[in-house]
Amino acid sequence: MKSWAIIFVLILAIATPISADTIELTRVKTVQMALERNESYRSALLEEDRIRGMYIEARAGAFPRLTLEGAYLRNIDLQTSIFSVTDDSGKTETSELRFGTPHNYSLALNLYQPLYAAGKVGAAIKIAKYGFEYTEAGIDAARHSAATQADLAYLDAVTAREAAIVFSEAERLADSNLAVVRLLYEQGQVSEYDLLRAQVQAANTRPDRIAAANQARLALDQLRNVLALDQEDKIVLAEDIDETQIPEFNLETLIAEALAARPELRQSEQMIKINKKLVDIEKGGYKPNIGINSKIQWDSFQDKFNKSSISSNAWSRSWNVALVLNWPIFSGFETVGKVRQARVDYSQSRLQDAQLTRLVRLEVRDALGKVDEANERVGALGETVEQARRGVEIAQVRFKSGVGTQLELLDTQVALTTARVNRISAQHDLAVAVGKLRWAVGREWASKW
Repeated sequence: MKSWAIIFVLILAIATPISADTIELTRVKTVQMALERNESYRSALLEEDRIRGMYIEARAGAFPRLTLEGAYLRNIDLQTSIFSVTDDSGKTETSELRFGTPHNYSLALNLYQPLYAAGKVGAAIKIAKYGFEYTEAGIDAARHSAATQADLAYLDAVTAREAAIVFSEAERLADSNLAVVRLLYEQGQVSEYDLLRAQVQAANTRPDRIAAANQARLALDQLRNVLALDQEDKIVLAEDIDETQIPEFNLETLIAEALAARPELRQSEQMIKINKKLVDIEKGGYKPNIGINSKIQWDSFQDKFNKSSISSNAWSRSWNVALVLNWPIFSGFETVGKVRQARVDYSQSRLQDAQLTRLVRLEVRDALGKVDEANERVGALGETVEQARRGVEIAQVRFKSGVGTQLELLDTQVALTTARVNRISAQHDLAVAVGKLRWAVGREWASKW
């Protein structure tokens, strides 16, 4: 950690005592907390249980179904039939005959075992298995996204904090310069114009310092949001952005790694398999279903509702077994429509996979380009901060000696602030670019490449 950063942290520590609720974060701890607390990732983990339920549901189609049925029927008015009988003498008599009893009880146990379901059960089980792999890939994608998002939020917060330090230092330097110029003005060694320029310079640094401090606060708020922390929770950032060391990258190697590892592509592959099986399921609508049905039933018919209704002697039993064939000969072209829709879904999933593959290639290419750009910026800045700092020291000596001008001194101070901010920004952009490249190729998060 740079010396000025250490001083800033110590000042904060002295000014604001750390309570027991203060959370000290490193990049590694930030990612760990994100994977423990991030709602999107935790929601993705729950999907695995949903797929297990779908698998159990699909497998159930191959097992027998046993159901218990019971009913009580109360005939308020019994059905009556009227018929006439004519004897040999030609005399006709009309009679009424009632059917049934007022109280009827039934209890049945029904067993159905599917023998052939047109391949629907096997296809559904396959779909559920593909669903497991789809969900696993989704969990990986959510984990990569949550880890990368948390890491970038941490880098943003650290960068905003360091920028706030730079602008605070710039304000302190401008105030110090103003004090020197005011003393020299009182001694008659500089003009009023020099004093006014120093005052204006000191005043101009304050808005930048206020804006940088507010940005640092907002960055911490965003980090709290990513980690699902309360806004009242205190956070201490324990690390700066280290010098990011990167190897020589080969674009084609990275693209090949991404095509093999990106969880989104694995999800797309499973979705193609799922949609293909859905076509098979809808085609099953053309084929018959065969099963065995067995039913055992107890019935009781009583004229009165009393205890004798539940005695064993009052019940009769029947039992039958049937081979059941269900073949939809014509269903109004419903199956035709379903098959056509399933084929469209299958074709679309293949097109989406091709589009996603191109997108992954583009993301890797773009991420690598940003890494190269940020790395060149870091290299170009090089020792500019130390050079700018040395320039300020020389300008101060020249100004105090009467050799240099106030304008020269102010220019070197602005140049130092600019160099420090640019250096921080370049280091941040390089670390972020490497993190996004890691995500683009589908690698697990790590603080270093």
